[in-house]
Amino acid sequence: MRVLLTGGAGFVGLNLAQRLLSSGATVVCFGPVAPVAAASACFACLPGRWVIEPGDVRDAGRIAELIGRHGVTHVVHGAAITAGLEREARQAADIAEVNLVGTLNVLQAARRASLARVIVLGSGAVFGAAGIGPSRLREDEIVPRPESLYGITKQAAESAAVRFRQAHGLDVAVARLGVVFGPWEHDTEVRDTLSLPFLLNRMAQAGETARLGRGIPDDWIHAGEAAEAVTRLLEAASLRHALYHVGSGRRWSLAAWCEQLRRHYPAFTYEIGVDPARVNLGGSAPAARAPLDVTRLRDQTGFVAAHDEASACASYQAWRARMRAGFGDAAAIF
Repeated sequence: MRVLLTGGAGFVGLNLAQRLLSSGATVVCFGPVAPVAAASACFACLPGRWVIEPGDVRDAGRIAELIGRHGVTHVVHGAAITAGLEREARQAADIAEVNLVGTLNVLQAARRASLARVIVLGSGAVFGAAGIGPSRLREDEIVPRPESLYGITKQAAESAAVRFRQAHGLDVAVARLGVVFGPWEHDTEVRDTLSLPFLLNRMAQAGETARLGRGIPDDWIHAGEAAEAVTRLLEAASLRHALYHVGSGRRWSLAAWCEQLRRHYPAFTYEIGVDPARVNLGGSAPAARAPLDVTRLRDQTGFVAAHDEASACASYQAWRARMRAGFGDAAAIF
């Protein structure tokens, strides 16, 4: 399998690349920013072939050229600008062009090249207020009501993928992700919102006190498990649906996560449910939505997320320790 991975230098992209390379695939990492050096060094030891190609998904000709030159058979399209409110005000056109026009360029190139499959990475941000409630969110029951430009453009990109599947015969599906956290997460130029587990880990390392409100997004999924789920969708003999939720299928406990961090960083303390004026983390986060229903993903691929707060935190700390041992100060970004 020869996979074009757009946005491959990003957090989710690096986890996908590692999973695909581990199974012997060729992965063509495409994007405007080079992957961090630690990732390329780690990936060099894997059985697959890791190729870095600079470029922008707004350049349709470049996408087509790479597909032809590398003999690409599959695409995972993850390139996006995950914009916060300030960037939304400054770069609205750029966000729309990358998130929607870039997706259309990828879909069009894949259709013309008759590729075996395309997986478009979607986002739970499309739900907006429609995702708030007690019941798990099913793919075919909830009508999204995005409340940010990022969510609006991601919904449009998801709809474009479904259209290409239905009208143009492209084997494409959307993997709509929950809140991903874990290995390879770091601050980038195109991702304004870092995960709460990552930010809490930073505070724990520094021995600080985290003061959090209530109703913070908690439908988390470990990055390695998200990569496994997407890879199974990419490799499946056939896909019955155009849209699959990729998540853990449950709410995570913020208190349990903080307690796990305290085991590793005893100086760390936290408070949950404080007055808004005292909140120092997560104050601008959107309201917590219900967990994604992952029945469709399980039935199609057999994938079930296994990590809980204890195992995920232990795995994450072990990974970070390996990075520090191997790369010293360069691993501080993680």
